[in-house]
Amino acid sequence: MSRPDISAIDGGNPVEQQATAWFVRLRADDASERDRQAWQQWLHADPGHRAAYGRIEALWSSLGDFAAAPELATRVPRPRVAPRRAPRPRRWLAAAAAATVLACATGMAFLLLAPAAVESAYRTGIGERRSLQLEDGTRVDLDADTRVQVRYDHRGRHVRLDGGRAFFRVARDSERPFLVQTSAGSVRALGTRFEVSRLGNAADVTLYEGSVELQGSADAARPAARLGVLVPGQRARMADQRMQVTDAAVAAGSAPGWLSGRLVFNDTPLPEAVAEFGRYSFKPVLLADPGLASYRVSGVFRGEDVEGFIQALGEVYGIPEHHTADGSHVLGNAP
Repeated sequence: MSRPDISAIDGGNPVEQQATAWFVRLRADDASERDRQAWQQWLHADPGHRAAYGRIEALWSSLGDFAAAPELATRVPRPRVAPRRAPRPRRWLAAAAAATVLACATGMAFLLLAPAAVESAYRTGIGERRSLQLEDGTRVDLDADTRVQVRYDHRGRHVRLDGGRAFFRVARDSERPFLVQTSAGSVRALGTRFEVSRLGNAADVTLYEGSVELQGSADAARPAARLGVLVPGQRARMADQRMQVTDAAVAAGSAPGWLSGRLVFNDTPLPEAVAEFGRYSFKPVLLADPGLASYRVSGVFRGEDVEGFIQALGEVYGIPEHHTADGSHVLGNAP
């Protein structure tokens, strides 16, 4: 037998089944170099394969002496094994027993441990950016002053953006959808690249690659409503159970400017531009004149160069500036 019968164990997660079959095959007495090469190809074909195989290895190690306990098979239904044409060699008996125990243990682990999930929280401070790699290979870049909570289980991958902005490069995993939640709504994706930014009670989503589905916010009395689907190059603002789509003018395969410290404004309302600089400066910029809310800004600035931003506003719009005792920048004349 040159490769494992990945359909031998019926039921459950197909990727977990494949990982179990490879784990058992590689521990058989007649495992060949060809088997190991085929396993390596399978392992590198999808980040989800590597994650599943790692979970099987960890589960087997955690069983210890309990792996041979008869109670394991009595608490979980015995897996159905596909019939074979030829008798199985005796050297496969130990591997077959391992397959049965692993299948039972995997099933019991999901039954007993499914409510538990791997949860992590990450945050960045003023002027700080951070790059993360999650367990499935997904990369998340956090802009300054950002807070996220990550929750992974066998049914899904969930990220909650509590504040700030993040850029996601999602690893494809058809068994576990990837969901980014905000107070204004959520973003559902498979393998794709997109940015989500919190703006008060609203959220902006910019799609760089792939496809995402936007959903409104949900509560106990109302399930999430489907708002629509974005295509690359579009940006949508989610607020009040609606979305408004505009062209984002981003090139396919590109990334947000803030990853390299640049803030890019394209007809951006002045209050939003000021809020962007607030992520990078301990000395906030305040708008003293409510009339300034109607001003719009276009240009490229360094995130840490708030002085250059204020100088540009003065040159283009003639907006005066003064400082408070704590060093805050105040724009405009108070009414």
